Amino acid sequence: MNVRFAYGYLAAGVAAIALYFVLPWNSFGQTLLYDAIGASAAAASFAGARLFSPSRRLPWYLFGAGLLAFSLGDVIFNLYAFVWHEDPPVPSAADVFYLAGYPFLTAGLVLLVRSLRAHERRSGRLDAAMLISAFLLCQWVFLLQDRLGAGSVADRLVAFAYPAMDVVLLSALVFFALTPTWRTVSYRYLVASVVLLVVADEIYGLAPDTYAQTTWLDTAWLLSYVLWGVAALHPSMRELSTPAASEGPRVSTVRVAMLATALTTAPAILLIQVATDSTIDAVPIALGAGVLSGLVLLRLTGVIQALDRLRFDERLARAEAETAQRLLTEQNARLREADRLKDEFLALVSHDLRTPLTSVVGYAELALEGELADDVRSYLQIVARNADRLLVLVNDLLFVARLQAGELALERDDVDLADVARDTVEALEPRAAEHAISLTCELEPVPPVHADRGRVSQVLENLVSNAVKFTPEGGAVHVSLGQRDGAVCLEVADTGIGIAPADQLRLFERFFRAENAVERQLPGTGLGLYISRVIAETHEGSLSVRSELGRGSTFRLELPLDPARERVVTRV
Repeated sequence: MNVRFAYGYLAAGVAAIALYFVLPWNSFGQTLLYDAIGASAAAASFAGARLFSPSRRLPWYLFGAGLLAFSLGDVIFNLYAFVWHEDPPVPSAADVFYLAGYPFLTAGLVLLVRSLRAHERRSGRLDAAMLISAFLLCQWVFLLQDRLGAGSVADRLVAFAYPAMDVVLLSALVFFALTPTWRTVSYRYLVASVVLLVVADEIYGLAPDTYAQTTWLDTAWLLSYVLWGVAALHPSMRELSTPAASEGPRVSTVRVAMLATALTTAPAILLIQVATDSTIDAVPIALGAGVLSGLVLLRLTGVIQALDRLRFDERLARAEAETAQRLLTEQNARLREADRLKDEFLALVSHDLRTPLTSVVGYAELALEGELADDVRSYLQIVARNADRLLVLVNDLLFVARLQAGELALERDDVDLADVARDTVEALEPRAAEHAISLTCELEPVPPVHADRGRVSQVLENLVSNAVKFTPEGGAVHVSLGQRDGAVCLEVADTGIGIAPADQLRLFERFFRAENAVERQLPGTGLGLYISRVIAETHEGSLSVRSELGRGSTFRLELPLDPARERVVTRV
């Protein structure tokens, strides 16, 4: 957002105020500069609304109209002094323009908060009513009632109108300040401007006969003009048309101070009158104290009701959360039971399938040993191969069921992993050769590990067979063995299709298959890596993967070195 207009105008305004005090006292140039500063503030309000196009332009046009009315009042007042060489009558045209400016400014402030929700406007009006009642009580006791007792009717009306307009303007300012509008830079300049205007008016109203031009009081009025122009030219003025969300009822420091001010106004006035030996205005003070007490009670009642609503909503939300928690617990229990039944079903079905499949495999092998026609032999080889695949799947399902039941037993002994790796590579070399895949190994001498040879062999066979399956023709699979940081490390690296980072996070879950494997319709159940990791962890070891899509994968099995020599059975 471009702020150069706002701060450029601020710098020019401060320089103009300084020049005002440098010029000869009560000279035409001095008054002309005063009028120009007021007119520039009005022009800035119109220009800001056109330049930044806020969603609500009318408030800024009303501000411009009010400032223009003040500026015209200054011009007419100065005409009496420098052209007609006389004091202005009461009331004069200058008074008309001065008093007309206040409603425009007030209407603009009120319109800026019209977009608030109804309950926010109600609380803002009540807060404003408290402070305005306190201010009005002070105005009446120290200013207004004295203005009604001396001079002509016109004199009394004009003298009464100025403090009354200050009350109206301050009402709008308090309403604007206490509602949840955006606390922006433009907001701060606007509030400072209105405060300077009201304070200067009040000081002037207390002793108008002692006012002299080019005093420090002029500084307050001139700064009020300048700050209003800065608020209009700052880009954040757009946000004043979009109020912030309410923070809800809360007892903040500002709100406590506001309630304390309202309650202590009447006692403070009494103390001032006693201290100055003034006549005690008992009736207006009593009436004002009653009104203020009633407004404070209304405000406290509203806060208490809002807090009660929040407590009710909290209890309702807690009850709903407890119901949801109970339903979730019941659902989890049902899911666990369903999972258990599923595992039992898989175990039963797998067990019932294993016996006939074993028979199929056995009789197929016996048949293949005899003299057969070529086509019959081909058919039987297909039967035997697929029966082997089904038997592997059934065995995996049974093994997973045992894992879930916590029935995995390890027959530990000293195992030479180099022998295991060589046996695995030799067993899978024919399958790798069928796909023109280079299967090599590099085995460093390592101490034996205390492990279950069959289970370790099962893990390595899973890893190497997967590497061969997921490596395109012409690729390579390399098995390496070494010792690092008190553990023996077996690595199976391939130049295959690789695994996506998101799939690597779930690669060792039951029945999970990587997306690219599914897309390529490569066979598999998603159980091999799950089983391999459980076996590794049961050996107090680990199984991990490093992979990159299109570049290949490396699976690493780490088993701790253990000097134990006894046979150990470990349950998961």
